Amino acid sequence: MIESNNSSEEEHIPERDLQIHNTSAFILDIEKKELSQLEVAESDEDYLRFVHGIVHEVSTQDGRQFIVNSEHTEVLSIINGILDGTQEFEEVKVIAERLLRVEIDAQEQIAKLGKQLHEGLLIISHITDRGTEKIIICKAETLSYIERTTFTQQDGFPIKKKIFKSAQIVFDESHEITDILINDINDTIPRYWWDGFLELSKKYDDEENTKRAFTMIDSKVLTKIKKESNPDYWNLRSTTIHYFRSNDEFDIDDYIEKCFNRYTPEFEDLDLNKFKDTIRELPRKQNFDTRFSLVRKAITAKVKSTIKLEENIDLVLKGEVHSGTIEGFVNGNQEKGIFIKTSKGYEEFKKPS
Repeated sequence: MIESNNSSEEEHIPERDLQIHNTSAFILDIEKKELSQLEVAESDEDYLRFVHGIVHEVSTQDGRQFIVNSEHTEVLSIINGILDGTQEFEEVKVIAERLLRVEIDAQEQIAKLGKQLHEGLLIISHITDRGTEKIIICKAETLSYIERTTFTQQDGFPIKKKIFKSAQIVFDESHEITDILINDINDTIPRYWWDGFLELSKKYDDEENTKRAFTMIDSKVLTKIKKESNPDYWNLRSTTIHYFRSNDEFDIDDYIEKCFNRYTPEFEDLDLNKFKDTIRELPRKQNFDTRFSLVRKAITAKVKSTIKLEENIDLVLKGEVHSGTIEGFVNGNQEKGIFIKTSKGYEEFKKPS
């Protein structure tokens, strides 16, 4: 069943040119090693609304980019046959059967680690999204919940936060693949999903992604901030380097949240929103993924920077400098200087009492 704790609460799906040509749904029971296809009538409005919501959600997502290993792999052969009219849409059941086999094998591997894959609803749809033809493959896992009127445990699929794993395969007018976007609600996309099941390869490896993402953020965003505000440049560059070196995963929305949304500019007129918009545009324009595993050794940017203060005095920054540690000021005589918050430095330069 589909979980809905409030039948009067309908999820709002924005209006847009989205046509669903065909959809099939399958229950994958890994424990019983069984596959069952859902038979749905046009009168099942809750289900149809649920599926439409899933398709809408997946087709508006970005994701990690993948490429095909061969047009003759099992999943792609069926998909290509459906698009060119040589196979009926019902053949997608073979895709569901393949995923069940792959998940059974994956379960045997992770069982040694005390982990478990769960029963889930697999949805496969052929759609046209704003004039672009796509195949959507996505899985929502079964969740247990307490039914609010009977107080009994039920199993179902979540209305909100639906998608656990998804693949969006995009075609041009000649039915050639232009993009394959993979997503997972978890921190990492499991290999069995994109390799074992879909037989794809990553378009960009993690080290390439790490280098390019940092370089592009540094050169296309941070250097422009420097032209408007030096203190904000140093602060944001420092937090960016820290983000890339302290996290296991890069997620562009997470990066913006932690490094930009939580930051208060030193220069009040600095418009961070325009820089956040630029960051969101970078992956497509500069060829890296919006999400990937970070490779820390790939960050060769030197945190160390030397700033000339006077002819015989340099300020050397060797690592992250937190906001408020170094600040510029003008004293009562209109003399410009900097204040450095430091106990050690104070002991070295304090005047004798």
